[in-house]
Order: sequence, then structure tokens, then C-alpha cells
Amino acid sequence: MTREEAYKFLTDNVRNENLLKHHFAAEAVMKALAENFNSQKIKPEEMVDKNEWGIVGLLHDADYEQTRSYPEKHGIVLAEKLTGKLDPKLIRAILTHNAHYTKIEPESPLEWSMYCSDELTGLIVASALIHPDKKLSSLTADFILNRFNEKSFAKGANRNQIKMCEEKLGINLTDFINLALKAMQTISLQLGL
Repeated sequence: MTREEAYKFLTDNVRNENLLKHHFAAEAVMKALAENFNSQKIKPEEMVDKNEWGIVGLLHDADYEQTRSYPEKHGIVLAEKLTGKLDPKLIRAILTHNAHYTKIEPESPLEWSMYCSDELTGLIVASALIHPDKKLSSLTADFILNRFNEKSFAKGANRNQIKMCEEKLGINLTDFINLALKAMQTISLQLGL
């Protein structure tokens, strides 16, 4: 599936503008994570496909509007729709982002990247919305990290899931936040922030 085909699939299945923005943010962060991993590789066979990682981010919640009332089906409905259209390893990565319900635990760097970054994009958006100018360009990793440590702020963002970046991706939390923020800043106009 090309990026254009993935975009069409997404917009055929998602109508909510804020949810679409979440998909675009996840795509940007996943591409940045792929670039980060590739910068550490020496052997060409160890390189990851940045476009594939981006497609996982772009599509990961494409069934959310259909499964909002049935969280145990979130990801599973999407996997069924994508079977035969998308590489099975990418479908598996999508399923692992909702491991709590799908019971398919992340294993690969691709899967852990989606699992950890999904929650972080929401925390970054919430941080931007409370910033005086409501712009991503003004945010810093320290500002977001301070919000991260406020338990009452953006309660829906699972901090434990985000913090798995240290153990599973080998990226410390501050660097992970900074990488995601920079990725989202590159598409700030698209995100309206």
C-alpha cells in the first residue's frame, strides 16, 4: 500500500478532524523514529523502511470511529479491513498499539515505536493547547516533561506506555519527547498548532 492509498483509506474511514490530526502526528513521529533507528545502523540489511513506519502511524486508529464503543475490537476491525491490502507485519504493528485488548504484545522496534508514540502525540497536543500561544513551535521537551509529571494533566495519556521507550527502544524519555515534538513541529500547520 502506498502512502496515497493509505491516506485514501484513512479519509474513507475517519471523519473527525481531530482524529485525522492524531493520525498525521503519529505518522510524522513514526517516520522520525525510523530515521533515528536508521542513523544507528551500519549494515544496509538492518535499515527500516521509513515509509512503512509512516503508514503504520497514519492508519493505526482508522477503525476508531467504528469501534469507539467497543474498545476490545479496536485494531481488530482495522486488521480485517487491511488484510490483503497491507503487509502482515504492518497489520501486526497496528494491532499491538492496542495490546491491552488485542492481547498481541509488541515485539519489534516497529511495534514498540507505535505502542510508545501513540500516547505521546496526545500528550504533546494537550501541552500545546495549554501553552500561552497554543503553538508547537513554542514548546520544549522540558515543558512537556513537566506536564508528563503532572498526574492530573491529560489523564488519558498513559505515561507507563510512553516510558517504555527507555526499555524497549533504548531512547531516554527526554530524547523521545524531543524527537516526537520536532517531528510534529514539521507538520504544525497541518495539525493547526
